[in-house]
Amino acid sequence: MLVPRITIYCVAYRRYSQLLVLVHSFMCQTFHNFRLVVIHDGYDITMERLLSWLKKSYPDRFDFFFTEKRYNDYGHSLREIAIERCDSEFIMLTNDDNYYVPLFLQLMFEKVERDKLDLVLCDMIHSHEQPGGRPQGSYSTFITEPRMFCVDIGCFIVKTQLAKAVGFRDKTFSGDGTFVEDIMRLGDNVVKWGKVDKVLFVHN
Repeated sequence: MLVPRITIYCVAYRRYSQLLVLVHSFMCQTFHNFRLVVIHDGYDITMERLLSWLKKSYPDRFDFFFTEKRYNDYGHSLREIAIERCDSEFIMLTNDDNYYVPLFLQLMFEKVERDKLDLVLCDMIHSHEQPGGRPQGSYSTFITEPRMFCVDIGCFIVKTQLAKAVGFRDKTFSGDGTFVEDIMRLGDNVVKWGKVDKVLFVHN
């Protein structure tokens, strides 16, 4: 199989119906040069049956594996594994309860190409109250920036070499923000970032 432009790693734990929504939202993308890999936190027989069916349905763009043990640390250890394994130019990390509009990848890569970027964000919607501690209600527009409390792990793509340069060292609740801030600390001469000013995904 040819190496895709981007590998999307989705961390998962027993969200069977939600995961289906996530997977199908990617299989409906207008940009096709990607691979979606689900990493499940420990083994689960029901999930294995579901993931095996998905792999048969989308053999060229879907794969999965189970970790040998359950980490139960917000999925951050699984993200660390994903970064180590990734061999594509870009990497994206997301969760099994997220979903994306069909133009998500197309718009993100149009921005990459137009401005020659290393990291691209989009705005998002959260299904819960006070996302990131902000005084706003559920399903309100969440304006993102590449810094703590202003980003979610699923709202950006980044060059894999930058992700590998910083790793995923913070396994606490704030790990998403730490990861982005570690990348940005590499400096303006290393990281050129930009943003698609559209709401392109929902975080549940």
